[in-house]
Amino acid sequence: MKRTLFLICAAMLAITASAQITWNAKIGFGFANCWGDDTEGLKNHSVAKLGVGIEYPLNQSWSLMPSLEFAMKGVEIDDSGLDSKLDIGYLQIPIVAAYRINLNDSWNLTLKAGPYFGYAVTDEFEVKYNGQKTTGNADVKKFDAGFDAGVDFEYHRFVFGAEYEMGFCDMFDDVSIKNMAFYLTVGWKF
Repeated sequence: MKRTLFLICAAMLAITASAQITWNAKIGFGFANCWGDDTEGLKNHSVAKLGVGIEYPLNQSWSLMPSLEFAMKGVEIDDSGLDSKLDIGYLQIPIVAAYRINLNDSWNLTLKAGPYFGYAVTDEFEVKYNGQKTTGNADVKKFDAGFDAGVDFEYHRFVFGAEYEMGFCDMFDDVSIKNMAFYLTVGWKF
């Protein structure tokens, strides 16, 4: 594990030294839900994300933007007095290709899309029924992967964006429920 971490750090330093990369940080808020065959009765759940990343320019318009994010996802159920929610925290790595359009001297528009890979580091459910509250571990599948798409408006070093994530992996065995989330983000380029 230490060797792998060392190799990743060495690769990041090599990339930093050989290119005009920029670093960025962002925070986002939005809602999550699920899609699949077994999603009847599920509703939106408020979520957030926090991340850091780099932008590696390939040419004047195209760049590669890998990030490391902590993203909350989940869902709520409100059915016949049963109020429950599922919170899942993923450590995820989106690797998106970005196309930048220079609107004027101050503003850029960036369209981005690509895969993401996530690992659930927290999962908790909460059920409220007749004034009683129960919490516990949800035992979701740890690995998630899917598609990430978004649009950013850059004003100098400020970045305002919208991102949509659609998971392709079922969250539980024998149930067709996959992650889906939408975030509005604000960030800063270093």
